[in-house]
Amino acid sequence: MSDKAVMDAKTFFKTYFDRLIRISGYSFADLMPTNINNLQLRDNNYSNEIKQAERVIHCVAKAINDSKSEPRKPYKAILTGVYLKNELNWEVRNEIGYSNTRYYVLKKQALEEFAERFNYYAVQEGISSLIELS
Repeated sequence: MSDKAVMDAKTFFKTYFDRLIRISGYSFADLMPTNINNLQLRDNNYSNEIKQAERVIHCVAKAINDSKSEPRKPYKAILTGVYLKNELNWEVRNEIGYSNTRYYVLKKQALEEFAERFNYYAVQEGISSLIELS
């Protein structure tokens, strides 16, 4: 990633997330909210590509972990289910107990909140010049 990539969160997850996971050496399980405290950035003995991917993935994990987890805003459950557990939308929808229409409204809101939180962590990690989610 040499030029700054600007994209929406849905495009990020659909197009780049799996590749960045592979490059970083993390697994989906590593990013789960229950494992976030064990997620450590590695030392500088790795290539820039690996270090950048690792820092992006670290921001993803923090942003998902900090997403709202309230009865009317189950954003963390949606993001975790769809993007970390690779569950289908209907499976996550059934788990959280919302109608199809309401679920997709909540998913859109979850992605919007994720983008805001991701961008905050990207600034803190020093990678805001590489990627920005809208």
